[in-house]
Amino acid sequence: MPETTPQIPKYPPGLRARGKRLWNDLHTSLDFSDNPESAMVAEQACYLADEIDRQRRMIRKAGADTRVWGSQGQPVSMPEIADLQRNQQLLLSMLKSIRVDDPDGKLTPSEIGRRGAAAKWSR
Repeated sequence: MPETTPQIPKYPPGLRARGKRLWNDLHTSLDFSDNPESAMVAEQACYLADEIDRQRRMIRKAGADTRVWGSQGQPVSMPEIADLQRNQQLLLSMLKSIRVDDPDGKLTPSEIGRRGAAAKWSR
């Protein structure tokens, strides 16, 4: 029997290139038909991937000088750098949450966190 390619839903409105790539990757490797919560997280992760891409472009455009002047005239790091780091952590957390193997839905939040930490540190 020939192997069928999974049906990838239409992109949500407003997704850009990076978000569309993530959308395709997620819908190729995961089935969201029985899990609308994970489908919503996946959609938001795609929008966040686009935002991360935009922030990276802004930081690259600044070049080597990623310092700006603070309210007291002191040099401080571009706020986009901290935003980028927070968004990268959030995206990682979102992606881990939709890939948790819990077919019966019986894992507690603590157990999900333990599994996520184990996956992160066992590399």
